[in-house]
Amino acid sequence: MRTWLDTWLVTIHDPTSLAPSAVGLEVVVITCAVATFIHALRAHRRGDRLALATWLTILIYGVAMEVISYNTVDNFKHAQFTVMFYEHQLPLYVTAVYPAFLYTGIATVRRLQLSRWAEPFAAGLVIVAMDFPFDILGPVAGWWTWSNSDPNLAFRWHGVPVSSYYWHLAFGGVLCWLTRALGPRTAASRALWRAAPLALLTIVLGVVAFLPFHGLHGLGVAHGTTVAVALVVSLVIAAQAAAAARRQAPGAPDLLLLAVPVLFFGYHLALAFAVSAGGRLAVICGVTGFAALVNWVAHRPAADVRRAERLLSPE
Repeated sequence: MRTWLDTWLVTIHDPTSLAPSAVGLEVVVITCAVATFIHALRAHRRGDRLALATWLTILIYGVAMEVISYNTVDNFKHAQFTVMFYEHQLPLYVTAVYPAFLYTGIATVRRLQLSRWAEPFAAGLVIVAMDFPFDILGPVAGWWTWSNSDPNLAFRWHGVPVSSYYWHLAFGGVLCWLTRALGPRTAASRALWRAAPLALLTIVLGVVAFLPFHGLHGLGVAHGTTVAVALVVSLVIAAQAAAAARRQAPGAPDLLLLAVPVLFFGYHLALAFAVSAGGRLAVICGVTGFAALVNWVAHRPAADVRRAERLLSPE
């Protein structure tokens, strides 16, 4: 691996000396993150202060989570990518993963106009769906490695610790709830200053949300059972809320927001067919189908809703 710059803070490697799948991942994820920022900025200029406040909170939360994890746990290690920060530990693309996952999931669910109590569960579920192919393919493609000595990572689905999915579900839902509750109060000039406390509060409340995960394990409940139940409960809550709001047709399809999951899932599907097979590939295809369904519901034209209502309504 050839290096162009090597310092404590920033390291830059020659991308031509890296694996093609790694460079492709960087391009895709960073492109998705830029698209989410443009989306949030456009919404902010239209008067939606919640969007930019959410994006900034996600970015700060993501960087803080990574730095905290490097100094408190030793259960994973990133591979080297084109741009690395913090003593070769933090890839640039990882800072972009958080907006790509969380902002896309939260913004998509907010188009559904669900109740405030149901929105965090639905957002967490969509964030987990975004993470599924990434987490499954990451170790296979060599993007990172999981520790085999941490008991919290022992129970795995297709090689992925289920605690990773619970983390995205819990922390993503908490961030969605916090930004909905406090974000609208954020003035344009104070968005960044309020985003930092919200990000830190997300981490604090996310840790609290993890207490049942560890508590149930102490009572003998397997991690996989806990995560499966949490996902099912979130799905039921989201489905019921969506059914209650089904007559509220969203506005015109948001093509910029829609492009993010299309690009992200498209890349991972292509890579899955290239390097994977069997159950792993089937799971990725299934989760992609779920994400496609959610996005169709969130972005369908109002005319489709009216047509469906005419078909379902009695003569």
